[in-house]
Amino acid sequence: MQVKKYQAADTQQAMRLVRAAHGPDAVILDCRSIAGGVEVVVSLDGMVDTSAPAFQTPAIKPAQIPTPVPTRSFNTEREPTALDALFNRNKKAEQQSFPEEAPVQQRAIDDRANGGQGPQMVWSQNEELLTMKQELSSMKSMLMEQLKGHSWQQASHQAPEHQELNAFLSAMDIDPALGKRLCAEIPADETPSLQREMLKMLLINKLTVDTPPSSGAICLVGPQGAGKTTTIAKIAAQYVLTHGRSGIAILTTDTARVGAQEQLRAYGRILQVPVHVAADEDEAVKTYRLLRKNNLVLIDTAGISFRDKSGINELQRLVSAMQGVQVYLTLPADSENYVQSEIIDAYAPLNAQGAVLTRIDEAMRLGGAMSNLIQHRLPLVWCANGPRVPQNLSAADAGKIVNMAVRMTKAFEVKRSGTSPQQTPQASAEQLAPVAMPAAVAAQRGTALNIRV
Repeated sequence: MQVKKYQAADTQQAMRLVRAAHGPDAVILDCRSIAGGVEVVVSLDGMVDTSAPAFQTPAIKPAQIPTPVPTRSFNTEREPTALDALFNRNKKAEQQSFPEEAPVQQRAIDDRANGGQGPQMVWSQNEELLTMKQELSSMKSMLMEQLKGHSWQQASHQAPEHQELNAFLSAMDIDPALGKRLCAEIPADETPSLQREMLKMLLINKLTVDTPPSSGAICLVGPQGAGKTTTIAKIAAQYVLTHGRSGIAILTTDTARVGAQEQLRAYGRILQVPVHVAADEDEAVKTYRLLRKNNLVLIDTAGISFRDKSGINELQRLVSAMQGVQVYLTLPADSENYVQSEIIDAYAPLNAQGAVLTRIDEAMRLGGAMSNLIQHRLPLVWCANGPRVPQNLSAADAGKIVNMAVRMTKAFEVKRSGTSPQQTPQASAEQLAPVAMPAAVAAQRGTALNIRV
């Protein structure tokens, strides 16, 4: 096959050359863009060149070359030829490419609006995502309750003689694995009332409690809103009422929440106790070394979520730099039992000497907290059942905690039986016997103070 190529600045000029050389019936084999214009390939088979010698068009710079625009056939009265088919093909190709150019242009506009970083979305401020997180959290709580109920049903099926005792443990919100071990130690041939008394004794023996320290450096750690700052104020107030204002100092490293500093400063002015604020780790360590001469140093830390691994690691470095510090984990009693387990596991690297069980007055049941303390072998040191300073804080008493948990269980047992209770038990301070201060101390301070669990 013999072919001939024609080059021009644009398609129109190339078509004029082809038509002048071969007439309107020229067979076009190809038309493509090249540097400087376009190139048209024409078949010479069966054709006679009736035109004058083709003249060369002057070279045109690339900047002056317009975009090739497909044109219609020059002879509209004749039948479609290969040239018309070529034009139609190019036109369809351009039409198909137009939809792709719009998104590219839109993306370029979005990039310029976002400073050249591409489309971005702040997920933490997305309302749909926040709603989804809340729904997932609710679903997780529901699934955990269903799984726990299934575990209790399976335990009752495996040991029918402990069916009523398993129902009582389920109402207390005791972990199924712990409940199974407790049931194994209780004789199945005893009466239900006697089995419950045995269960209470087992829980009292397994729930480890320690005596609160009266001197040294005490550091409270835990998640946000667990009650660390209020507990620090309660401990300080009880110390002042018992030993006086000398020999005590408060150090706070919570710079993220201004309210915590102001709260401690307010209590410090009332109790006439110095309160020191450290902005960073180095300042906290230096201030602590100066305060170690005091009989009691109370250290308040910033609340860190159990999911914040880096924050817990920084807190671990801070505590490690303070020699002789006794760390106590603040555990909210009104949290779900699996959340409490996650908190204890997350703060395990800090080697806490014990736990402070707070927000007891807002908890519906205490079985989950007792289960986590027993299973993690974490001693209970203080119990806080309200916001009042310093009344709502006392040393941990396993018997009182278990008795309170049993009283809370009555409301859930009534719901399961379908009857309406006359009065729902509440975790109030009046449910536990008060621990009175010595009369001499109360007379010296001029106040009567009762501390309850």
